[in-house]
Amino acid sequence: MSNRRIPRSRRAVGALVLLVSAVVVAVVGLIVATVPVLVVATSYAVVAGGVAARLLSNEIAQVRRDWARDRATLADDNRKIAVVRSREHIEFADQMSQRISLRDAQIASLRDALVTAEIELAQARERVSAERARRAALEADVTSARSDLESARVDLLAAQEALAASESAEVQVRAELLAWQEAASDENKAGHDRKLA
Repeated sequence: MSNRRIPRSRRAVGALVLLVSAVVVAVVGLIVATVPVLVVATSYAVVAGGVAARLLSNEIAQVRRDWARDRATLADDNRKIAVVRSREHIEFADQMSQRISLRDAQIASLRDALVTAEIELAQARERVSAERARRAALEADVTSARSDLESARVDLLAAQEALAASESAEVQVRAELLAWQEAASDENKAGHDRKLA
């Protein structure tokens, strides 16, 4: 509870003084108990009460105006705060909407990537299966090729022997060819020398 007190205004103090003075005059009038004093005391009490009532009425009106002004100021402040909060809420909602849109786009992208990855996995499994079949076929071919290789080695040895014989025959043919070319060249020189002589 607050210890602050609203200070009394001059109007309230004046109204209180008038009422106290009216009570004092009325008491004096009752003590004196003469008609003129009672008439004056009553008149004074009525006039003082009316003035006090008017002062208190003005004071109450002023207090109400002050309170109304304070409430209006408070309402305006609250309105401004509400406007700021409303803008903040709108900005927050926009940001959240953008984030949700971004997340939705990311989720859609990830779903597409997942579907693509599943397709690629299925294709890879098919390729692995095909490669296994191919490997089995190649192993069969390797076995066949080994037997072919053995027969080719036998054929190669025979071909090497034939090649060696062919090479020796070629060397002999080349030697004969060189000898023939030298003989032809010597005959050409001799024929040329005869023409010059």
